[in-house]
Amino acid sequence: MTSAQCAMLLSLDAAALAASISLILMRQQRLKRTAAKVEESCILTFTEDRYNGVELQVPPSAAATGAAAFAAVLKRRIASWKAAGKGGLWLRVPTECAELCGVAASQGFDFHHAKKGYALMTCWLPKDKPSPLPFYGFTQIGVGGIVLNQHDEVLMVQEKVSPMAYYQGSWKLPGGLADPGEDFADTVVREVREETGVEAALLGIVSMRHMHGVRFGQGDLYVVVKLRATTEHITIDPNELMGAKWMGRAEIESLVVHEADTSVKSLDGKVSLTNWKVITEALDGKHIIRGMQQPLAAGAPNSKKASMLYTAATAAYSDGW
Repeated sequence: MTSAQCAMLLSLDAAALAASISLILMRQQRLKRTAAKVEESCILTFTEDRYNGVELQVPPSAAATGAAAFAAVLKRRIASWKAAGKGGLWLRVPTECAELCGVAASQGFDFHHAKKGYALMTCWLPKDKPSPLPFYGFTQIGVGGIVLNQHDEVLMVQEKVSPMAYYQGSWKLPGGLADPGEDFADTVVREVREETGVEAALLGIVSMRHMHGVRFGQGDLYVVVKLRATTEHITIDPNELMGAKWMGRAEIESLVVHEADTSVKSLDGKVSLTNWKVITEALDGKHIIRGMQQPLAAGAPNSKKASMLYTAATAAYSDGW
C-alpha cells in the first residue's frame, strides 16, 4: 500500500470517527433535552388559554423536587412568556406543595383564591397595562322563605344564635345560605324542611336585598321566595332554632320594631321593620318573579346543570314555578 493510500484511509477513518462523535453528541443533547422536559413536567405543567394567558399547574410530584428546582423552572418560563408578550399567568398549587406559594410570590405572583385542596395564584406580566384579570367570586347567596299555610299565616322562626346580638331572639323568616351549585328554589325548600320540618311548594321570588362587606368582607345577596305549605306540623331543629310558629298578619304587625329606633336595645321577641316590609309585599303584591329552567347552552363551560331564568309576572301567571 502506497503512502497516498494510507493517508486516504486515515482520512476516511478520521472523518468517520468525527461523524460518530458528532452523532453521539447530538444524541446526548437530545437525551438531555428530553430528560429536562421530563424533569420540568414533574415540577410545572402549563397550557395557553384563549386570552393570551397561560394556565400553570404544579403537580404533586413537585413536592419531592424542592423549592430551588421549582424556582429555577418558574423563573425561566416567566422570562420566555414575557418575551412572547403573554398576559396573565394562573398558577394552581395543590395543598401538598403549599411551600411553593412563597417561591411564586417572590417572582410576582399573588393569591387569587384558595379552596380545599389547592391555592390559585395570578401574575399579570405587562407592566404598561392594568391587569384585567377577574376577581374571584365575592358574593354569598342566602335565601329566605315566606311560607303560607291554608289560613295565610306566615311561618316565623327564632334562631338559636343570631349573627348579631341585637337580633338575638327576634322572629324572622326561615332560610339560610345556598350551597355551591344550588338554585334558589332548592335552597329555600331544603332550609325550611331542615329547620322546621315543614314541606312547601314554590310560588315565586318576592324580594331581593344586596349588602356589601358582610362575612369575610363578602357581598351578601338575600333572596326571599314565597311558598305554600303542603304540610303544617312544625318540628324544629334544636341545633338551629329556639322557636317556630305560624303567625297571622295582625300578630306579626304587633311585634314590628324599626331598627333605627335607638330606644330599642334588642329585637328579642320582635320583628324587624325590614322583615315586615318583605312580608307585606309578599302578601299584597300583584307581581311575582317566576323561575323557569333554561336549556343547556351549546359549548357552555361546566354545563352539567341547566340554568334558571327569573322573570317578573302577575300573580296569576302559571308558567314556570
